[in-house]
Amino acid sequence: MMHKVVRKVLLVAMMMTHGATADERLCGVEPCNEVVIDFKEKKAQVKSLGAKVTQGNGLAVSFPKAGSGVILSAPDGQWNLDKYVVVAVDVKNTGSGPVSLTGHMNERPWSNSFLHIPAGKSGTMMMYLLRKNTMLRDRRKDQFVGMNGVPGGHISHWDVLDPQAVKTIAIRDIDGVSVGQSIVITAVRAVGKYGAIPKDKEATYFPFVDKFGQFMHEDWPGKVKSVEDMKGRAATEAMDLGKNPAPGNWSKYGGWAKGPKLKATGHFRTEKHSGKWWLVDPDGYLFWSHGITGVHFRAGTKVGDRKHYFMQIPKVFGDNRNIDFAKANLAAKYGDGWEDAVSDLSHRRLKSWGMNTIANWSEPKIYTMKRTPYTVAVHYGGGGKDALPGLLKTPDKFRAFVRRRMAAEKGVTTEDPWCIGYFVDNEIRWKRGMNADLYYKIVREEVKRVAPNKLYLGSRLHGHAFPHGSKQNIVAAAAKYCDVLSINRYRFSPSDLVMVEGVDLPIVIGEFHFGALDRGMIHTGLRGVASQQQRAYAYEHYLKQALRHTHIVGTHWFQFREQNITGRTDGENYQIGFVDICDTPYQEIVDSARKIGRSMYELRMGN
Repeated sequence: MMHKVVRKVLLVAMMMTHGATADERLCGVEPCNEVVIDFKEKKAQVKSLGAKVTQGNGLAVSFPKAGSGVILSAPDGQWNLDKYVVVAVDVKNTGSGPVSLTGHMNERPWSNSFLHIPAGKSGTMMMYLLRKNTMLRDRRKDQFVGMNGVPGGHISHWDVLDPQAVKTIAIRDIDGVSVGQSIVITAVRAVGKYGAIPKDKEATYFPFVDKFGQFMHEDWPGKVKSVEDMKGRAATEAMDLGKNPAPGNWSKYGGWAKGPKLKATGHFRTEKHSGKWWLVDPDGYLFWSHGITGVHFRAGTKVGDRKHYFMQIPKVFGDNRNIDFAKANLAAKYGDGWEDAVSDLSHRRLKSWGMNTIANWSEPKIYTMKRTPYTVAVHYGGGGKDALPGLLKTPDKFRAFVRRRMAAEKGVTTEDPWCIGYFVDNEIRWKRGMNADLYYKIVREEVKRVAPNKLYLGSRLHGHAFPHGSKQNIVAAAAKYCDVLSINRYRFSPSDLVMVEGVDLPIVIGEFHFGALDRGMIHTGLRGVASQQQRAYAYEHYLKQALRHTHIVGTHWFQFREQNITGRTDGENYQIGFVDICDTPYQEIVDSARKIGRSMYELRMGN
């Protein structure tokens, strides 16, 4: 039964002290704030990690070398932070240059965050207390289904710490950016009230999604209020794109027109030049793939028994089973012929944003327009990735599946100079007994059978904690047959990615992202930061480290368009878009991408 709702805008601006930023907020979370460490009355055990540390009104830390920092331990052995959503670390940059920091709780690989602070400024690192789905035991378990992020601060993840037993909080330099600089940690706080929606608000909480697919109960900069609002933004953005064309040093394909000219083959290829791996564009210019996945029109979410979640179901793009708010908003924003308008706009946006690649999971109608280089996602059926072990036991059957799928590309992408190459499969769950060597051999042969001039880009390995991107034997097998290793690398830096001994091959980062809870979404994605500005800083840091990496020839952000707040089919409802569900770009990260795009070739060459 759908409840009538008196629309209330519940601004959850955190009224915090100890140097916290004024716009710090957590969408869908009741505000609260407890000081955990203030270095006066509430102290902690302090251990230097190769840094110079002085304790007074705050904790002064100087960074003499890359990776140095400090680790804080609970005086009583552990802190119980089960009532909270975030551990916030307030930091003042007291040096003459910028600092970039990473933090960890209990030294867990995913219970961490990133913070960049310009010289003389203050900032707050926000480390989210991630929880498994099974840890959601209050009323919300039945109230909000099919959602990885749930109002009240439940941010689900597969790798978590026990929030009742937070033992250590570590703050370190990342990638040497902070070397020679100094900070003062002024306080550590636990913020955001974790738990069920207060009973006095439940009656008016549903529906909680407005007619545009946005969270109803809060406001934020950029929230859409009307169709006219969206149309006005389209006009404003058109002027912005006109003022910010593609970088002036790009070739036709987005290669480095002012750089060295190598052999032109009419297709993308790889070459090691001046000690670093590169892609080479069809005209022979050095090319580094600055890209984004999911360049398409859709963002669907289930309805079913969740009809009361939604204020309104779009008449054309929704029914009692599914809603696609992205398509509904695009149609309202751009009118008749919206698909063609959005297809054209996608290319103009990417060039303006300094991006030269339409990456995985994208729409063929868009990427085959021959305006932006692209990669193709190849999936051949046969029951999905869980069925692969069985298929590999019958190699001829497996080969037939791949051959049939690749045949569909013949004459479409196989000779298109704008096509970089093919990703086949995605994040394979390698099980005992699976023959990786046989797998990659068959796939390469079938890709090259119909597309001998295109790059085989691998299967997008996803061992985020492995130094090689996956188990060594898997990486070694892939390296024998792939033209480029593809590795999905959800970390705050790719600089620690190393090659398996004896392997020298280019790498493309197939996926990475960062998200925040300050603009209407309730799950950060796989890596969380404090705000949109910190998301932009993290993006710039990641790209710079990738550009310096000898083997990395590109990075592909996941993904172009925001996911629904109520989740896609598997529950993902991450704040990871370059544009939100209403097609409004996040200007902070756009600006960072533009900055990188204009300078990436010089950065790659070390100029």
